Amino acid sequence: MKVKIPSRPVHIALFLLLAFLCYQVHQLTRHLVGAVLCAGFGTMTFTVTTTREPCVFPTLVILSGPLLTYGLAWLGMGLLRSPKYKLFAYALIFASFAHLRFIQTLTGRGDELLLAKQWFGIRSQPLVALLVFLISLPPIIAAFRAIANQRRTLIFICSWVLPLPLLFAMLFGNQLLFGANGTNSPGSSVLGILLIVFITNLLASVMLIMFGPRYFRPQPEE
Repeated sequence: MKVKIPSRPVHIALFLLLAFLCYQVHQLTRHLVGAVLCAGFGTMTFTVTTTREPCVFPTLVILSGPLLTYGLAWLGMGLLRSPKYKLFAYALIFASFAHLRFIQTLTGRGDELLLAKQWFGIRSQPLVALLVFLISLPPIIAAFRAIANQRRTLIFICSWVLPLPLLFAMLFGNQLLFGANGTNSPGSSVLGILLIVFITNLLASVMLIMFGPRYFRPQPEE
């Protein structure tokens, strides 16, 4: 089912807002799973989640974030079949950041690389990055096939790279506020979530709820 992808500033802003929240949900999932399986709530910043020790099943805590991220992308692929949600579904596939996680693996970071070493003894970053890329590939292919715009390839490339500046901004901002490991000047928190992070995520969620249903409607095909 085809969908016309709009490129108005308001749609781009809402897409970035959705991507921001998808990244935060990744962190929140790991934070909450860590609170259940470890010794209570750790700390959560915009890009770093630290769990407390001792931890009963640390592997499950590590796995929880990627599972959520890939789950969002695959959920988007499933929702592409819905006439009502197909534009939101397209946005969700790229906003999930699932298609970019292979880049993180190539740089020697990411939960997938750690899990590959623990479970299978795989230490090759390119190999793990390839596996990560393949996991995210079906939703990406479905998204490309769903584009109804005339310049389909250009729209697809823009959708692919658009979350990158947001990711860099989050990583830089988090390091500036909380240090490289997210431990500097923690300040007040709500259930282990630093207050500025909690308030920002709450405001972002309210904005998406207010404006998302209006602008994530399928556009007429050209």
